Amino acid sequence: MALLCSVAFTDCAAKKPVKQTPKTDPQQAMIDSLRKEAEIRRLKAEIEAQEEDAKLERDAKRAEKVADMEIAKLRAANAKKAISKRMGQDLFTPCIEDSYDKPGEYMAGLGIVENEDERGLAAVKANHNAIENIASRYIGAIKNGMSLYYKDVTPRSRDKAKENENEGNVEAVGMKVIEKYANTVCGPIFEQDDMGGYTCYVAIHVPLKNVVNETIDELGIIQTDADRQRFRDYMNQELEKQAQAASAEKAELEKMREELK
Repeated sequence: MALLCSVAFTDCAAKKPVKQTPKTDPQQAMIDSLRKEAEIRRLKAEIEAQEEDAKLERDAKRAEKVADMEIAKLRAANAKKAISKRMGQDLFTPCIEDSYDKPGEYMAGLGIVENEDERGLAAVKANHNAIENIASRYIGAIKNGMSLYYKDVTPRSRDKAKENENEGNVEAVGMKVIEKYANTVCGPIFEQDDMGGYTCYVAIHVPLKNVVNETIDELGIIQTDADRQRFRDYMNQELEKQAQAASAEKAELEKMREELK
């Protein structure tokens, strides 16, 4: 009876309205992704600026030998001060170290809110943005995993699974499990002296084993243990791709930071 009620356009489905769940916001997820890219560009610019400062210092030292001694010394001192001041600044976006997926363990997301009038609201919005960041990627992994699963099973198993797959159910289930297991691991809030309001950064982790198992249960499209494991393998494969891309990005950031030391 439970299986019949999950089929679209049945009497059972008509009697039991589907609970509406908030849709993911791909635009916000893209914005958060662009913020990470901005961090990379900022560090690249920092390296270029230090190289320019070093060049000025070298030029000043050469001028010290052949031109006005006092002016050359002043240029060299200014170059050193500029480097020292820059190196003393925080070159890292808060929570960014915690915002990368860890292969086989958890998905992670970064949420940022700036210039929010209320402190508490800044935290709520940043938390929401971080969850949206994870959910949009996780829903994509579900869909890709389904596509691979359907290609690998018998026509009978494929047709049976598709019978129980409701329109929009993937998005609803994906958001539900991410929200359920989301765990905030970083969430500083800063009061902005220059522009007023509050800025909040939030990093969230979601354990993969929990969400994947519950996703399979909630979707209800796979009945046998063997097929459940097959679908789980495809899901993990898609999540691994995302984690490896995040690891490559993190390695690039770490390399640039080493160059700044």
